[in-house]
Amino acid sequence: MAGRSGKRKSGAGPSSRALAMAAFVIALGLLAWRGSTLLTADHPLPASATPLEASLMNVVDPVAGPGNARISVTTTATGGRTVLVLLDAAEAAKASMIESLVTTAARLDVASGDLLVIQTAPFARGAPGRPDAEAYGELALLALLAGLAGWLGFAPRMDSEVPGMVREYPEAPPEAPVRSLATTPVRPLRTVPVTSDVADLARKDPARAADILRGWMKNGTDAA
Repeated sequence: MAGRSGKRKSGAGPSSRALAMAAFVIALGLLAWRGSTLLTADHPLPASATPLEASLMNVVDPVAGPGNARISVTTTATGGRTVLVLLDAAEAAKASMIESLVTTAARLDVASGDLLVIQTAPFARGAPGRPDAEAYGELALLALLAGLAGWLGFAPRMDSEVPGMVREYPEAPPEAPVRSLATTPVRPLRTVPVTSDVADLARKDPARAADILRGWMKNGTDAA
């Protein structure tokens, strides 16, 4: 026989259901990790940060520590620039160093109307971040992949066949020969005419009538 039902082919790889379940676990893990990172991590730079603000943050962060400073740059009506540095109160001792770094990096000129303001305040910790559209798109893609893989891995199968299995249908048993029944000829029964004399005899002498009937029946059997 080519194979038996329920036996796996030799050298067959993992089934599609097992691969789908593995992909589901991986996608779900990535979704949980990225979601936790994007939704709870501190984002020092807002989405609307200008190139100058981003450049100044890259200079201040190594000194103040990630998330311990915020920088805003505005332009006054006279054309001068105002640089506001909001520093965490826990890092207030580094204010003078940050002032020197920002003045040099931004090339501030007091004579031209530029101004540097450093304010310290205690920062709130544990504030959730606000992901942008790209981050939400990444989370949606991971959720879609996890859902698709989960559906492929856990959806009920339409048939009971196992991937990589060879189904063999049992052969039909050989047909038993049909035996013809021999017909036995049926011998017709001999009818005995009943007359009025026989009826009177049966009433008067039943024993003799019985003997006569037995004789008729014996003669009829011998004749047949």
